[in-house]
Amino acid sequence: MLIGVVGFYIWQRLSPLEVEGVTVAVPQPAGNRCDVTVDVVATVRTNGRSGVIRYQWFRSDAPPGAILTEQVGSGQRTAALTLAWTFSGTGKATETATVNIIEPSPLQVGTQVEYRCQG
Repeated sequence: MLIGVVGFYIWQRLSPLEVEGVTVAVPQPAGNRCDVTVDVVATVRTNGRSGVIRYQWFRSDAPPGAILTEQVGSGQRTAALTLAWTFSGTGKATETATVNIIEPSPLQVGTQVEYRCQG
């Protein structure tokens, strides 16, 4: 019995972090505001194991962003990865923001980001 408990404890400690799903959203869209910074948030659901998420953001109007890391603690079931996207000037734009999860397993999820400024 003791061997089983110790084995389970070791398995829990050594089993790797896994990403179970990702959603990307814009919690507060720009609306009709001009010269605004919009947060794009990727919510990563995990298996609750500790580890590191390596990721980068892709924006449809720019080259790929830097590779970033997020440390996830044991028991932490979600992690929020935020991209702050600044828009300025007059006009309309519909762009795409995509989070590219590199580790622990490759996954890409995106969403549209809209900007409208009538000046």
